[in-house]
Amino acid sequence: MRTMPDILASKRDGHTLNTDDFKYICGNIDSIPREQLGAFLMACQINGLTSVETSQLTQCMLDAGNRMQSAVGRVDKHSTGGVGDKMSIILAPALRAAGATIPMLAGRGLAHTGGTIDKLESIPGFNTGLSMQEMIANPCFISRQTEDIAPADRILYSIRDITATVPQIGLITASIISKKAAEGLEKLVLDVKCGKAAFMKSEAEAVELAKSMVRTGTDLGMKVTAQVTQMDDPIGTMFGNSHEIVECIDCLKGKGPEDTMELVYSQAGALGYDIRTAIADGSALNEFKEMCIRQGVDSQITEVLIQEPWKVLPRANTFVEFKSEESGWISKIDALEIGQTLCNLGAGRTGLESQIDHGIGAELLVGVGEEIKAGTAWIRFEVNSEIDSSTAERISNSIQISGSKVTKNSRILKIITN
Repeated sequence: MRTMPDILASKRDGHTLNTDDFKYICGNIDSIPREQLGAFLMACQINGLTSVETSQLTQCMLDAGNRMQSAVGRVDKHSTGGVGDKMSIILAPALRAAGATIPMLAGRGLAHTGGTIDKLESIPGFNTGLSMQEMIANPCFISRQTEDIAPADRILYSIRDITATVPQIGLITASIISKKAAEGLEKLVLDVKCGKAAFMKSEAEAVELAKSMVRTGTDLGMKVTAQVTQMDDPIGTMFGNSHEIVECIDCLKGKGPEDTMELVYSQAGALGYDIRTAIADGSALNEFKEMCIRQGVDSQITEVLIQEPWKVLPRANTFVEFKSEESGWISKIDALEIGQTLCNLGAGRTGLESQIDHGIGAELLVGVGEEIKAGTAWIRFEVNSEIDSSTAERISNSIQISGSKVTKNSRILKIITN
């Protein structure tokens, strides 16, 4: 077996690594000096990873940790992140109501993108830190990654974040797919976002990542579908942590925004389930209630949450509305600007140690494709601090008005299967 300097020299010089090399790295992840791990990641960034190398690395990252037993009907989804991306919280209980088992490992917010875990922690008592034993016994959960699931990913990801190696397609693929494979899935659907507010800015980049993840997931025995979706405009009408929980409850009651439900229904369909009946008859909402109770929420709080969510969810105390300066049809809303503003106001993290305020958020009052009159409010921010003049100007400039009617297109740009 080669030593770490041998592996580094090989990748530095553009050679292909093998399973034994990746097994050495993943199996000794705690003892390999961080300088060497950083050098390994940079060599991958510069010289790339072949599809075979990507699958081998993913398999070794998976094998280095614990995993759940594979089973028919175990399904999940993963999104690369966006603004207003709340589909997991709707999809999981709806899929459970339709007969699936959902072992969903999710993450916190990253930069301007909201995190499923942060949103769920708006709910008083919701436990996002289930143990492996609790996960195994649970037919539908949304929880954080434990330390013994894909431990190599946890360390490599933290180093990628500080070594400018986050964008490498093979490393992204291995990180996501190793965690999903650890859930013992039969099927996986991927929402790979592209656009101004996505990490993949162009459709071509998103397609490349989608193909890599589909190929690698298939190599590990899962049936994988990737949907490349538009992330220029914010999704739905509510943004922020508590605010998105409110919208999720509306969606589970069958009253969700059209673009949000398009994605939820298409993701469920890619996994082989039609969840429309489960939403229409209330069984999806009931599964959400049961999931909350299983994950630590008091049953009485859960009942209030479903009926009058703002009675139990934190909410900021000041409303600030922004009005359109002209009449016409809304053609664009800058999701990146909305997301960054909310993050800077306290709804997201601006550093490793920063805390978030779950009550800060925004509500879109008029959306893309809709007509608006000059002087009409189009967005309302709910904040606990003042919005300074430069931020206010950027928000005002984040909307574009057209003089003619605008067609609102599907968010789904491409569907990729093996």
